[in-house]
Amino acid sequence: MYTKQQILEEIKRIALKLGVQSLKHRDFNKNSKMSLGSVRYYFGSWNNAIKEAGLKPIDPKNLLQISREKRVIKDDDLLLDLIRLYNEFGKEPTEDLINAKGKYSGKPYRVRWKTAKNAFLIAKNKFSDMLQVQTKKQTGNVIVDSIKIIPSTRKQQTREKRKTTFGEPINFRGIRFAPVNEQGVVYLFGMIAHELGYLIESIRTEYPDCEGKRCFDKEKNQWEHVKIEFEYKSSHFKEHGHNEQDCDIIICWIHDWNDCPLEVLDLRSVITYLSNKG
Repeated sequence: MYTKQQILEEIKRIALKLGVQSLKHRDFNKNSKMSLGSVRYYFGSWNNAIKEAGLKPIDPKNLLQISREKRVIKDDDLLLDLIRLYNEFGKEPTEDLINAKGKYSGKPYRVRWKTAKNAFLIAKNKFSDMLQVQTKKQTGNVIVDSIKIIPSTRKQQTREKRKTTFGEPINFRGIRFAPVNEQGVVYLFGMIAHELGYLIESIRTEYPDCEGKRCFDKEKNQWEHVKIEFEYKSSHFKEHGHNEQDCDIIICWIHDWNDCPLEVLDLRSVITYLSNKG
């Protein structure tokens, strides 16, 4: 494990290399082999570290405001994607369908409208002219929230309600199909966390999702504190507008964020390795 003084010298070296007086943690991450987790272990926060290195601290309020302005998804963009899903699949989008086929994950819908169902009701009312699954008024047709549908038999309706979205077949230690949402990622990681060198201290609903310890030197049995955010896709972290300074690692199923400034653990690659190893 690096010493406190080695970390300070590394911060000074990179700041001098880049010619800056206030070093961002993403620039440190790109130019150093040291992990941000090691920095937070000694200093608690990135700003504390750069202060001790003699650099100008970053105003967290300004940084968070810039992050939100860049990453916040507009309500209309979220609602329009629900309309697209409805037109494409011919049924009300569930959170499973949103996570599997939507442009965004189900989390922003829960944050803003509590449920995907509530969000879809708003989308229907606001963009009713864009709905394609409609019929002209006929005798026997049923109208549900301004969407006209041709009634089906009770047996067909029951079968539609029971449809569930599955991921790709993986057959990994009792899990037959891949995750299609964040909850599946959490469950899969829980199965192999200890094998990957993690000790979990807490899992919660607020950001970040998880905190724990990670072994970074097995021979010396040395550990570092890590803050973890679970996502179905790594890019969802950016879409949700999370503050990068409050997280050390993203754990996901699909890693699709090429310039991600944080460490990413994609479980699809991990289970492929563990399956081959086994």
